[in-house]
Parts: sequence; C-alpha cells; structure tokens
Amino acid sequence: MKIKISNAYLNCLLAALAAGILFVENFSPTLKILAIAFALSTAVALAFPRRTYQILGVVIFFALGAFRFYAVDNLPASDISRFEGQTLRVTGTIRDEPQVKTMANELVQQRFIVDVETAGKNSACGGLIVTAYGEPKPARIGDKITAEGKIKFITGYKNPGQIDTATRMKSDRITARMSAGKTGVEIEPVEGTLWTKFLRFVAEVRAHYRASMAKVMSNEDAAAIFAMLFGGYAGLNEELVEDFATTGIIHILSVSGSHMSLLAAATAAFCLLLKFPRWATVALGFFVIGTYTLLSGMLPQVIRSACMGALVFLGTALQKEAIGARMLAFTALGMLLYSPLLIFDISFQLSYSSTAGLMYLAKDLRRKMLELPNWFTMPAAMTLAAQIASLPVVIWYFNRISLSSVLANVFVMPLLEFVIVGGLLGGLVALVLPPLGKIFFVGEALIFSTGAELNHLFARLPMSAVQVPTLGIAAGAIYYLALIFRRAEILLLLILVLALNFFKSGGELEVNFVDVGQGDCAVVLTPHRKCLIFDTGGVREKTFDVGGRVVVPYLWHENIRAVDTIFLTHVHEDHSGGAGSIIKKMPVREIITANEPKSEYAAVFGIAQEKLDNLRAGHTGEVFEIDGVEVKILYAPSVGTGNEISNVYQIRYGGVSFLITGDLVKEIEADMLRQHIDVSSTVLKTAHHGSATSSSEEFLRAVQPKVAVICVGYGNSFGHPRAEILDRLEKAGAKIYRTDIDGLIKFRTDGRKLTVSTFSD
Repeated sequence: MKIKISNAYLNCLLAALAAGILFVENFSPTLKILAIAFALSTAVALAFPRRTYQILGVVIFFALGAFRFYAVDNLPASDISRFEGQTLRVTGTIRDEPQVKTMANELVQQRFIVDVETAGKNSACGGLIVTAYGEPKPARIGDKITAEGKIKFITGYKNPGQIDTATRMKSDRITARMSAGKTGVEIEPVEGTLWTKFLRFVAEVRAHYRASMAKVMSNEDAAAIFAMLFGGYAGLNEELVEDFATTGIIHILSVSGSHMSLLAAATAAFCLLLKFPRWATVALGFFVIGTYTLLSGMLPQVIRSACMGALVFLGTALQKEAIGARMLAFTALGMLLYSPLLIFDISFQLSYSSTAGLMYLAKDLRRKMLELPNWFTMPAAMTLAAQIASLPVVIWYFNRISLSSVLANVFVMPLLEFVIVGGLLGGLVALVLPPLGKIFFVGEALIFSTGAELNHLFARLPMSAVQVPTLGIAAGAIYYLALIFRRAEILLLLILVLALNFFKSGGELEVNFVDVGQGDCAVVLTPHRKCLIFDTGGVREKTFDVGGRVVVPYLWHENIRAVDTIFLTHVHEDHSGGAGSIIKKMPVREIITANEPKSEYAAVFGIAQEKLDNLRAGHTGEVFEIDGVEVKILYAPSVGTGNEISNVYQIRYGGVSFLITGDLVKEIEADMLRQHIDVSSTVLKTAHHGSATSSSEEFLRAVQPKVAVICVGYGNSFGHPRAEILDRLEKAGAKIYRTDIDGLIKFRTDGRKLTVSTFSD
C-alpha cells in the first residue's frame, strides 16, 4: 500500500516533535509518567479508526520528542560537568582549531575545546572549554592536552530574551569550562587519523587565507572578510557589527544558509553559461556546498547552515518549491531527533524560520511585485519573506525590526556576495600565484570598503531600525497561525492581544534584579512604567560590555525606550561600567552618583566629561518622588575611598521598601546606625555580593529584611557569597535569592503585598 505524506502533515509531525521536547523541558515528567501518557494517547488514537494513522503519527512523534529530550538532557554520570566545583587534572583530545586572542590588558588567551577522556583518576566524557593565559602553546586538532583547574558549568546571563549560551553549548556536546590560568596546559603532539589530518589541512587553508589578506589590507578589513568567509567575530570593528545588525544583514558575518545558497547560485550560473544539464547543476551545487562546509570547519552551526542552504538551492534549481519545503521538514525532523536541544538554539530558530519563509512566501511576494524591476524584486521578495517568517524570533531576542534591510539586501549584499565568492577564489589564486593573489585581495578590500560605507549610510538613515515590544508566546503563536492560514480575523486577534498587553493598567511597582554576573543592577519600573536603574553592571574581562550586551537588551525586551534616572552607588566598574552603553543607546534624564570626581565616571562610562551635563552627586537625605514611588538617599559619604564611598538608597512604595547598599562596608554600616538612620526594609540588596566585609549582625538586625537578594557571578574568584553571610541572613529570617542561581529576580508590589518570581522558576 502506497502512503502519501503531505507537506502539511509533515509539518504537523514536526510540531508534535517540538511539542514533546517543550513538554519535558517545562514540566520535567518522570519516564514512568511519559510512558503512561504515551499509552493513553495511543489508546485515544486507536479509538478513531478513520484517522488512526494520522493521529497515531502525531502521538508517536510527540513521544519521540519527549523521550529524545529526556535522554539528551540527562547527562551520563561520567560527563565532565558532573565534576563541577572540583579542581582536577583533565586529559583529552583537542576537538577544534585552538583560538588565540590578546585581551584588553595585553594578556594573551588561548582557548581550546576538548573532548575529555579523564578527570583526575576517573574516566570522563563530554566537551570542555579550556582557557590558558601567557605564551600560546603550539597545538593542533587531534593533539592530546592536559590541563588543571576548577571545573565549572557553562553559564550565560539568565534574563528574559537573552540567548541561552549554556543550552547552545550543550547541543554541541560542550557542558563545562575550566581556566588553566598562567600555569597553562601541556600539549602532546599526536599524528592522528586520516580524518584528523584532513581537519588540520583545512585549518591550514583557513590560516593561509587570513595571512594572505593581512599582507595587503587593514587588520579590521581582514577580520571582517575572514568572518564573511569562515565565521568568527574576532577582531571585528564594533561599529561595523552594529551597522550590519541595524540593517539586518549581520548574518553575512558568519557562515549561514545564505552563504551556501550564494555559492550554489554562482555554481548554477556557471553551469547555465556552459549549458550543463539540470542534474549536473544540482550535483555540482551540492559538491560546492559540501566542500565549503568542510573548509568552514564542519562546526555544528555550519552543518545546519549547509542543510538549510542546500534546501533553498534544491527548490530553486528544480523550480519546485514543494520539494524544497518537504525536504525542509524532513531535515528539521532529523536535526531535532538527533539533537533536541537545537530547538532552544537561536541559530536553528532563525535558520529554520527564514528558510521556511523563502520556501512558502517568497514566490507569492514576488508575484505582487511584478510591476517592479526584476533586479529589485528577487532580493526584495527573499528579504521580506525571511523577515516575515522569522519576525517573532527576531523580536524576542533583539526587539527591533530593520526597515533598511531591503535597501541593504538590494544594494549592499551584491557587493558583499561578490567579496565572498571572490575571496574564496582569491585564496586559491594566492596559493598558486602569490603576487596575483595580493592584487586580488586589494580589489576585495576596495569592494568590501565600498559596501561597508554604503551600509553605514543606510544604518544612519532615520527609522533605519525601530524598537518594538516583545511578542509573548501567545502572541507569537497567534502570529504564526495568521501566517499559515492567511486569515484576517486571526491577525485582528493578534492586534487585540498586543493592544491589551500594551495598555495594561498600572498600579504595581516592579523591581528587577538583573543577572549581570559579578556586578549589581536593579531595573525599577514605576506603576506607569517610568524606568529607574540602580547600578548598571560592568565590563567582564575588559572585553565583554555587560551594559551593552546584557542590560540594554533586557531594557528593550521590557519595551523600555527611555530611562528617567540612573542611581549609581559608586564608581567601581562592576556597578557603573554598564552605564556608558545605556547612555549611548537610549535617552537618560538624570544620573545620580556618589561623591566622586565626575572625571572618574566619564572614564568608566567611556564618554567625554563635557557630555555628562545630566550627572551630579547626590547627598544624604535627598528624596526623589517619581510616579508615586519614593527614592531616598539614606547615606552619601562625603569622604572616603573605594567601597567606603558607596551611596545607600531606599526605594519605598506604600508599605514595601527596598534597600540598595552597593558595596557598603561594616564601618559605614556602623556609622549609619550611630546616626540613627532608619534602614528597616522589606527587601535587602545584600552589600558587596555577599562579602565578609559587609552585612554585620547589628546592621541586619536593624534592617530586618524579609527577603535578601545577592547579586553575584557564578564561580567568581572572590568566593562570594561567603558562608558566614548566608548564615547571618538566614538567622535574620530573610529568604535568600541569588542571581547566579535564580537569574533575574522580579519583585511586584501594590504597596501592600509583595510577590517574587525568578527566571529559573
């Protein structure tokens, strides 16, 4: 009997598989419960004889998703992450090409991804990121490595809308990290298998490309073109990256499905010129995609991009979008069955949704543009199709829509695509005829610079990109239903849901302690959504801008477009360093600081002092009334150094209050008590990340907190929070929340009742 499976039913099976994965992720059922649920669902399916096979298929794929996620998410006992917190000597094999970069403090960092074999005296498995500092050691893919250090989990910043780094790494079988410090690592050269030798050869080819470009162009241009060819953000100009993100073409800076489609399209044009038969065109296109995948390092994200790009090429080459759509569903099913964690990976979400848009929407959009020139309609239709299909994903993570993307795709992308194809050819030319290769790459640099300048112009246009409120899960589901069924009434329902969310009544104060790692940041939203920020996080390892890459995205995610006041406790980087990016990216009415020189704040912000005319020092007893919320400076030292100079703020709304203590030290705590300052508060932001230098027993008795929040980075080198501080807080009767464990900690109050929820709930 011949059974025909429609594209619609394939997509139903894919949805069932995804639902099974999400069910286990959100409800954490036991295997016994899963088995019972599967048996009951099968019985229900058998009760409908006319639809038994269809319903049973959905049930089976739901169960497959659930069981596969359960199997992958529950790591074996020998996984390296099981040794978390232990300092061990680890051996293993280098999986990928080692990465070397120079930090802002001129310290050289070498980074390895290791397939672990032993941890201490135990056999172990899993992927481990090892970082070492100092003079880089010669190392290759497949070499043996030995390193010693403390095993730590892979962690990201646990805030809504933040990219889930830990799950993304886990999907690539990397579950832990270790710093080998300046003691470094030991490398044992290994001859390796034939496959290992091939991977080393590929790494040498990439190194050849980078070296050839560096000889004739600036380091920034070489880094950008290399990123376009093989991926990687090392050495990229931050302004360039921001411009590409604004115009919606940032995907060009990493190996994506569009790269694969581009190379296949260039191959197809070559075959058309030589009048190759269609089967030969398809075969050669897949050969080119496969070869480029190998040259790009066979990384998981590259393989995913190759699959998606190949599908677009197949549908276009055969002029049968239905075949491409069917293959897209089969490919996504295979990927999720192999690695269910991919469903939480932003690269998979964007690749699948944008490719689906190309398959299902591009042709119809192009028909609606028949009166426009052909050179414009093709890129415009493909751009709009990909954007429409991926819109909820883009909004969830980035909270902005690029209105200049059509311009960038029509006028800039052809130049950059020429750079990609020409760059790959240029490397081959440089290998055979180095002088000619230099001329080739000089031309590449000129074309790239032209494209980058044009893109910079588009990025600076008014309304080039607009900030939009986050679509919740319900709104996102309604959006896709409207897109699938093309029904106006569903779209009206979406508009109604968004309107109700946008115009929701006030009446509650929100205090959100944002996970910024080893730093402090509290975002306060008044009953009518005015925004106050108490400390702003800092800059990690002198290279990662927490303000720009964690705090600002969180503000956008919460649809915050302007900040009323930033209150800073003191100038230390982990409390004030993030303010610079906030000031640069959104309006800030006023900045209140401790009594420290304005020049010091300007240096930490990275902003000229004369541009900080809205910054001033606060003084003890000063009160701010903002939308019914009272902010009082309980203490503002006029003299002192370091943590002694920390301002202490109290936020009060009705009968509920929050005490923000910065890095307050015991000596200042005692001084406040001697002055009979009333510090009693409902919620205490524990001083100095839980350091033993703060939170004396006398001070905690005076505060009498019901809840204590500790803003602290996971696995920090300071040993925060200290055990004795946790013990004191418990004895004081406070329920403890920690950003390193709980992620974002959100308090809501109407002035009488107080509720708390966390990102990890």
